[in-house]
Amino acid sequence: MFGIANFDSYSQLFFLDGTDTTWSIKSSDLPSNPKMVVLSSVFAGYVELLEKQDQIIGVDNYKYYCDSLLLKRFEQQKTIEIGEEGQLNLSKLLQLRPDVLICSSFSSQDQSLIKRLKKSGIKLVFCDNFKEQNPLARAEWIKLFGFLFNCQSKADSLFDGIANRYEKQISINRAKSLKPLVLTDALYSDVWNVPGGNSYTAKLIEDANGTYVFKNKNELFSYPLSLELVLKASENCDIWLHVNQYKTKEELFKANNRYALLNVFKQSRIFNNNKRENRFGGNGFWEIGVVRPDLVLKDLISIF
Repeated sequence: MFGIANFDSYSQLFFLDGTDTTWSIKSSDLPSNPKMVVLSSVFAGYVELLEKQDQIIGVDNYKYYCDSLLLKRFEQQKTIEIGEEGQLNLSKLLQLRPDVLICSSFSSQDQSLIKRLKKSGIKLVFCDNFKEQNPLARAEWIKLFGFLFNCQSKADSLFDGIANRYEKQISINRAKSLKPLVLTDALYSDVWNVPGGNSYTAKLIEDANGTYVFKNKNELFSYPLSLELVLKASENCDIWLHVNQYKTKEELFKANNRYALLNVFKQSRIFNNNKRENRFGGNGFWEIGVVRPDLVLKDLISIF
C-alpha cells in the first residue's frame, strides 16, 4: 500500500508493508512532467485518465495497449517496447533514459536491476494495485500517478468522481429484489480457475447485486476446479461472465461441447469483456477498467 504526505515545500510518496515504510520518494526528486516507462497496460490506464500519454516513452509490449494516442505514438516510434517484467531489454531501457519506471514489486527482487537503475538516475516505482480486492481501492492508485505527474488535485478529483458514481449505482440498485446467480471464467487446459469469494471479481458481482456461484470459497486467490465440479455447481446459474478469450457460443462449444450442458449456455446469457480490443487481441478492459470500476459496475448492473 502507499500513502502521500504533503509538507510546506514538497510532497512525499511512501510505500508501506504493514506499518513499516519500505521506501519513499520526494516530489522534489522528480521533474514536473516525468518521462515514464510502464510495464503493464493496467498502469497505462491511470496515465490515460490523467491525459499524460505523451509522457509514456516505453512499454512492455505494445500489442497489449488499446488507447488511440498511445497506438499513434507506437506508430511514430515515440514509444517503444523494452520487454516484459522479468525479461527487460536493459540496454534499450537505459538508452531511453526515462525518469520513472513503473512496475510491480516483483522487480524488487532483482537487485542487479535496481542497482543499474539507481546508477542511471531512473526512479523505480512499484504499483501493486492488483493486491487490492476492493474495486475502488484498486482505482485509488491513480493518486500515485497524480503524485508522479505533479497533479495530485486532478487525481483526487477524478477518483472522488469515480467513487461517488460507483457508490451511487450500488445504492440505487440495492433496492432491486432480483439477484442473479453468476458464474465466471472457463476452462484453461483442463482446469477451471474460479476467483475466490473475497476477490476483486466477486466484489464487483456483489456490488452489482449478483450472487457469485463460488462466494463461499472465502479466499482471495483463484481455485483450480474440475469441469465436472463447476458444471454441478452452476447448473442453475443465470449469467456467465468473462469466458476467457471466446467471442461466440460456437467457439465455446468447439472448445468443449460439455459447456452446452449449462442452462445459461442454452439460454445464451453469456457475456465477455472483449468489446474493446486492438487488432492483436489486446484488451481495453484491463487497460481502463481497473481505473474506471464505475463503468464496469454500470455494465454489470445492465447485464444483471
